[in-house]
Amino acid sequence: MLAWASPARASQAPQPQPAPTDAAEPGRVPLTYAQAVERARAHGPTLAVAEARVAEARAQVEAAEVYPTNPQVMVSAGPRLGGEQTRAQVGVRATQWLETGGQRGHRVDAAEARVEASAARREDAARLLTREVGLAFVEGLYWQRRVEIAVDKLALAQAAEGVARRRHELGDVGGLEESSAALASAHAALELERDRARLERVEGQLSALLGYAAGTRLELVGDLRELAVEGTAIDGNPGAASLEARPDLRALEAEGRRAQAREALGRSERAPKVALGLGYTLEESEHVVLGVVGIALPVFARGQGEVAVARAEAAQVDAALEATRSAAAVAADTGEAFVRRATDAALQFERDGLAQLERTAELTTVGYDKGAVAYDAVLVVRLELVAARLDYIDLLHAAAAARVELAATKGVQP
Repeated sequence: MLAWASPARASQAPQPQPAPTDAAEPGRVPLTYAQAVERARAHGPTLAVAEARVAEARAQVEAAEVYPTNPQVMVSAGPRLGGEQTRAQVGVRATQWLETGGQRGHRVDAAEARVEASAARREDAARLLTREVGLAFVEGLYWQRRVEIAVDKLALAQAAEGVARRRHELGDVGGLEESSAALASAHAALELERDRARLERVEGQLSALLGYAAGTRLELVGDLRELAVEGTAIDGNPGAASLEARPDLRALEAEGRRAQAREALGRSERAPKVALGLGYTLEESEHVVLGVVGIALPVFARGQGEVAVARAEAAQVDAALEATRSAAAVAADTGEAFVRRATDAALQFERDGLAQLERTAELTTVGYDKGAVAYDAVLVVRLELVAARLDYIDLLHAAAAARVELAATKGVQP
């Protein structure tokens, strides 16, 4: 007979450890929730792309600070025809076009706003990666518990099969009960292997998110109930976060400032460009030095296209910002309600139902071993208890996953 400890009592006692076969297996990397989040921010493969975009945006600032045009030097030379003799005429002219509308400053403003947006997007990529890692970690703990329950279920099925076999040998029961017990034992073994396969798949997904080398096997360390009910490791410091500080919202705000700078750059094209220069000409034996002034009049191209594009971009960013802000507020409200209800449901279930079912299962198994309880009653109680334990960890899984989602919605850093 295998006895289970109720979750109500387990909440005040040390939690059961993983199956010895997994804990003793060499080459596994122990990983807590906090370690997973820390490694994700430091070594997450997806963050390298976001960091490269920040570097690209910073390079754009350097490019914007450089004056866009270079001095022009023109040389002319040729014969001077007419008169009694032909003479050579040589001329040199150097000019530099100047922007008079403050275009360089607007280009720098737009580039710096792009840096701010890229940096915020990098933070948002870390937020989303933390969410994915958190969900995968919770999923891994969930399947660890499923494996533990499957191990217990298999042990109970094998024990019931042994009792049925002995009673059949004594002639107390027929062959149908023995066959039914053997079938239940085989089905429990199949469920155990299936749950182990799902656990390995989740661990592999988490390993890929964290940038571990291929073949690395993780040993998730943690208590699903602690993450679901207490939530300290997930919730972090919620009082220090606000929706307005979410990095994706800050990125959209920076993109709005970039659109405004580009609109200002387009309007600055309405100012005429001025060219200043100096010319030198050798005519016969005379040296002539001339000042050069040129003006490019904004008659046709006055930046109207750039202004229209920038205004449309600003409108799109404003709409996206408002939609994202509204969706985040709704998600935060509904997420808080779901976390509260899921947590309350798990606590109520472990307090009012699960402990009593476990005690009933223990008594029923003892009674069956003594011949006082029918096999059908043992099977029914056992299945009810297994279903109850599965329902319980389903509630814990839902509450813990909802906490991860809520933390990501609020922009909380664990």
